[in-house]
Amino acid sequence: MWYRMTLIGVLVGGGLAVAQESKQEQPPPAKSAAGEKAGAAAGEKAGAAAGEKAGAIDPKADAALHRMSYYLSNLKSFRVETTTVDETKVDKDGQKIQELAESKIAIRRPGELRIDRTGANGRVMIRDDGKQLSIYDQQKNSYTTTQAPAKLDQAADTVREQLQVDSPGVDLLATNPYEALTEGATEARYIGLEPMAGGKMAHHLAVTKKDVHYQIWIQDGAQPLPLRYVVTGKDMRGSPQFSIELHNWQPNATVPANGFQFTPPAGAKKMASTPPRKG
Repeated sequence: MWYRMTLIGVLVGGGLAVAQESKQEQPPPAKSAAGEKAGAAAGEKAGAAAGEKAGAIDPKADAALHRMSYYLSNLKSFRVETTTVDETKVDKDGQKIQELAESKIAIRRPGELRIDRTGANGRVMIRDDGKQLSIYDQQKNSYTTTQAPAKLDQAADTVREQLQVDSPGVDLLATNPYEALTEGATEARYIGLEPMAGGKMAHHLAVTKKDVHYQIWIQDGAQPLPLRYVVTGKDMRGSPQFSIELHNWQPNATVPANGFQFTPPAGAKKMASTPPRKG
């Protein structure tokens, strides 16, 4: 459960409700303000109705999660930058060792993904052009490739199982992010409307599951984007946290047609990928 929840932070939001349709060379024009407001209202209405049936989930928190999921699922492309703090490594004295990473992410539906991640272990590039999924380790000047999954929401499992690389946040590419965020929840509370960096206001939610707590801040207004996400491991020594800040969102951003393709740098060594686990 901890692994799945730490991945939900991504990066978010992208690739939600991935459509089974032919790829478009250029994303459609951005929605009008009126269209965004109408979409947010529809998500809020659906969330309120579902919240009335879910006793463990506060209706206001439920509505906010629905608004976010509805909005993200209607984005054909986007760019976002993230800052992650991973303190899941706990030493023998109980001190939590933090690892920081910065990522630049681009998504274009139905199946293209680009991630440039820089952290303590160097720089990693992930490219998925809908046909081939590639990962390049700059420090080792090595790369590996595998067949791209049919849907972006399978990318996290492919990266982890076949290429032995964790990519925190990619699991928010789930076809149904609302279900992923609320599955197994014993309580979900609406904390309040709070100020964030850049003068933005965000709806702060707190959710309890069996093995983890998580908190999420969702931007108020016509663009209900996730701005911050924090997961706490309840059943792990020291109750470590994984947090992600999402900033510089560019909904319906234009991404070059070749922006998702991978070309090995000069001298790069191709490594064999690990076969996927059975079952």
